[in-house]
Amino acid sequence: MKNKTGENLSICIVTSWFPNKNQPVSGTFIYLFAKSLAKFGVKVSVITPLLGEEESVTSKDSITIYRIAGSRRGKFFLFSMMRLVNQIMPDVMHVQAPDFFSSSAIIVAKLKNIPIIATVHRGELVVPGKLMYLVRKFAFPRFKKITAVSEFSKSLALNAGADMNKIMVIYNSCDEDLFSRRDKLMARQKLGLPINKKVILYVGNLVKIKGIHTLVESCRILHSRMPDFFVLIVGDGIERAKLESLVVSYGLGDNIKFLGYLEPSKLPSYYNSADTFVLPSFVEGHSVALLEAMASGLPVIASMVGGNKETVEEGINGFFFEAGDSVILAEKLIKILTDDNLCERMSIHSSKIYFEKFSMEVQIQNFLKLYRSLLNRPRLSSN
Repeated sequence: MKNKTGENLSICIVTSWFPNKNQPVSGTFIYLFAKSLAKFGVKVSVITPLLGEEESVTSKDSITIYRIAGSRRGKFFLFSMMRLVNQIMPDVMHVQAPDFFSSSAIIVAKLKNIPIIATVHRGELVVPGKLMYLVRKFAFPRFKKITAVSEFSKSLALNAGADMNKIMVIYNSCDEDLFSRRDKLMARQKLGLPINKKVILYVGNLVKIKGIHTLVESCRILHSRMPDFFVLIVGDGIERAKLESLVVSYGLGDNIKFLGYLEPSKLPSYYNSADTFVLPSFVEGHSVALLEAMASGLPVIASMVGGNKETVEEGINGFFFEAGDSVILAEKLIKILTDDNLCERMSIHSSKIYFEKFSMEVQIQNFLKLYRSLLNRPRLSSN
């Protein structure tokens, strides 16, 4: 049911991070954010770089998506952005993951006297090079407000030049239409998974920074203690072939299954089939996969890094381990997987913590309050 608390607000999101047919997992959390705003009655438009040769306009989940040409295709996108904003005339412009493309919206916002804010995640704050240094130096002082997805991301933004007085934390959320506590037995039957084995789940990109090799190493230890377990690894990336070879070399081919990229609609069954979720990353801003696991009622085991430390409550809904420490990870897995009462308690607390602290309601109400705080001055007409 659509909540009308955002009615009469028009928000234009500008970002390079947005799903497309070539990169379906690019910026899925930004798409989810736009979708969530629309559910609260906000009129949402998104301006993002185009897919093909022609500019396009599409509509999905009550979001109007404008894909415009960039300078690398012989057109300077600023003119297209100006034309669209003049047409949309939003109440607030919201840059997600500021880079050269999205930060150009500052110029448009200034010319049209529209308040502009930014949300920083993690990846865009650590991109090296002179161009990104100059982009951050130009952009950060010109945003009315900056939101960070975690205290960790806030610290990165401050190091990159953001003003302490302008920045605040609003945590990520997840798609609650998809992720919630459901029957484990039914989920396993649907997926054809063994009923009598403990199931461990990982969801994310298969890249070095995600630390999947630590999970594989821990399974080598786990196998000597309790061989009846099954690991589901959802996601793809450049490390997949190396990880698959490592699994074979350790003789874990019957225990670990690589599922590749899955459509979001297929993920809930995998979360609901699992006994625990593992996030072994070396760096995290604020993991949406971790939130999906908690909303699904999973005990979680996460590396003690970044936004993970703000999300998991040690001993309450899961455990921490030092990133890269496969021995401790194996110990934590054994602790959860061999104690059904502990597993059930942590499951209940995971769901409770998610809905109290990270729910869509909490996230969107914080943004609606922020948007309205910026609308105390007149705007120029589009005429």
